[in-house]
Amino acid sequence: MMSMLINAIILVSLVGLMAYGVVITRRVKKLMLVLEEMEPLVAAFSAAVDKSQLSVEEMKDAVAEAQKAPAPEPAPAQEAAPALTFNSRRAAPKAPMGLTRVTGKAELVKSFFEQTRVRREAQGQW
Repeated sequence: MMSMLINAIILVSLVGLMAYGVVITRRVKKLMLVLEEMEPLVAAFSAAVDKSQLSVEEMKDAVAEAQKAPAPEPAPAQEAAPALTFNSRRAAPKAPMGLTRVTGKAELVKSFFEQTRVRREAQGQW
């Protein structure tokens, strides 16, 4: 009698785990479909971020060039204005431990979606 009860408990828990697995699988499939729909948006955002980083670098170079150029002589009647400096950041951010900076974001995004396609095709799923 006791072994029947234990077997019934194990059977019920296995059925519950299988049902949970089916639910999780459906959610993962939905997530992958949404990620595929978002791929063009993520790629465009990545390209925009890269372009903005390039613009910031160009502005830094322009400021450095302007600071290197000889300043015009101020008129004797005018008082010299205080020197202004350009800071691109308030303070250097502290990187969390275990994280590294990724430089090729567009390539990273493309490789993520390419890897998911290859894995899906290899497994014959979705």
